[in-house]
Amino acid sequence: MTDVVKTSSASGAGRPSAVADVEQEVRRALAFRLGTTTRAELDSAVVSLRGRVGALVGHPPAGAEGMSGADRGFLLEVAHLLDNPPAPEALSHEVYSHVRALARVLRNLAAMNRAGSAGPTGSARPPLPVRPVPGRGVGR
Repeated sequence: MTDVVKTSSASGAGRPSAVADVEQEVRRALAFRLGTTTRAELDSAVVSLRGRVGALVGHPPAGAEGMSGADRGFLLEVAHLLDNPPAPEALSHEVYSHVRALARVLRNLAAMNRAGSAGPTGSARPPLPVRPVPGRGVGR
């Protein structure tokens, strides 16, 4: 059985409902279990997640020279997932793996859009926080 994971009402406060819907769908897809999820549920999740990923990714930028290697790799992964849906005769575990990969990519795209970037471009994302290494740069 696949129940939707309930979240607190504060987690969706202040955000557009589309972003909250995406997060809820990602959580639902990641809550699937291989032994208890039917093939029909997996197939419908593939269609739904592919549509949402396609809508969020839009068109990749024409000039890739300004993109970092990580961004190019991410776009390549997105393109691969969208261009290669599971075949109708694919085994359930292959479809399950594809659903989880789509959900992970969708979560990353939603986080990028939530952070204010229009797509996977390296300059619009905030830098990762860096913790200082103890004992370095501090006068003893």
